[in-house]
Amino acid sequence: MAVEGKVAKILTNNEIVINRGSKDGVKPGMLFEIFSPGGEEVWDPDTGETLGTVEDVKARAEVTEVKDRLAVARLQGPMTPFGDLGEMQENLQRIFSQMFGENVQVQSFGTSTGDEDDLESMLGGPLKDLSKVQVGDAVREVGRSGGRSGRFPGF
Repeated sequence: MAVEGKVAKILTNNEIVINRGSKDGVKPGMLFEIFSPGGEEVWDPDTGETLGTVEDVKARAEVTEVKDRLAVARLQGPMTPFGDLGEMQENLQRIFSQMFGENVQVQSFGTSTGDEDDLESMLGGPLKDLSKVQVGDAVREVGRSGGRSGRFPGF
């Protein structure tokens, strides 16, 4: 049975602490996927009925250190929450310029001087990065590093 738990702490250097350890069967080299607990509800466009929920995987991580009741894992691959923020800001600028006009400037959120349109105020409040790994996110074992896993080509 796959080990399941939650992110207990975010560390520097792209590492997280999982609230499961050797007592729960966690071993170095195990791979975990990280996703929002509960998932996202999906609605049928024809009937309007809910079809259930899907999990949007935010990242994957490899266990590097294990203690009795916790494990430290290093976030891997392009899904890490500490990616290239400059590139993301450029892409957002293009998208929002098309949506709201050329006078909208995407800046570091919450740093508007008041003289320009602010994205957060236009959308009604503070923005939350749902792709970023957060304390409380669910984790689930998906394999071990070193071997090939069908879910994550290249491992």
